[in-house]
Amino acid sequence: MYLGLENGIALVTAASKGIGRATAERLANEGMTVVATSRSAGPTIEEHGQGRIVPLPHDLSDAATTATLVNQVVERFGRLDVMVLNTPGPRILPALDVDWQDWQAAHDLLLRPVVQLGTAAAKTMRRQGSGAIVLLSSTWVRQPALGGVLSSSYRSAASAFVKTLALELGGTGVRINQVMPGATGTDRMQGIVEMKSTTNGTTVDEEIAKVVKDIPTGRWGEASEIADAVAFLVSERSSFITGTALPVDGGAVRASH
Repeated sequence: MYLGLENGIALVTAASKGIGRATAERLANEGMTVVATSRSAGPTIEEHGQGRIVPLPHDLSDAATTATLVNQVVERFGRLDVMVLNTPGPRILPALDVDWQDWQAAHDLLLRPVVQLGTAAAKTMRRQGSGAIVLLSSTWVRQPALGGVLSSSYRSAASAFVKTLALELGGTGVRINQVMPGATGTDRMQGIVEMKSTTNGTTVDEEIAKVVKDIPTGRWGEASEIADAVAFLVSERSSFITGTALPVDGGAVRASH
């Protein structure tokens, strides 16, 4: 399917691995110049198909530099066509074991960067009269999971923020959507099942089986499948879609709304 993304400029955060990395590669393969931020970003520009990935070292927990990211991209490339708001996962803890420092750290990891970058990108795109923003969220927003109180709480707040942006910018040429991944085979997911294995005295395979048994497709997702959904939502093919939250979870969340 032709997506019409070639020659566009994208900014993808937390893009060193997992879903963020897969998304950066997918957009670059469509011909975009993708500025990919991460704490471990190196100096090498990567060619991908007709596009490229331009690494930019950045720590989302640094509020001052996060506030400048969008301007850095616009100053260098002249515009911003796509913003992918991706954030790392916070600690997995029972709600009663979470202390206030954990809440503060999760706020600075999951919510504050989304508000900063989403606001800056939306203002830039409104001036341009075009652009697309996608928040990479989680199905835990709709269906919280044990140990996920930090993620589900702050991602729910981020979800409400971008939905409001979508309403306010509906007539400006700027579209704003969310992708909500379910269980996905990333390093973080592997770490979660390993932690549960240690806690429960089970094997990693047994913990994976517990996750997969609740997924109608019988497996967890791949990062590339999440990236495909993002690419569609930022493309011309989804020109009449804004303000939506798309689960990509193999049918695991069964809510009817």
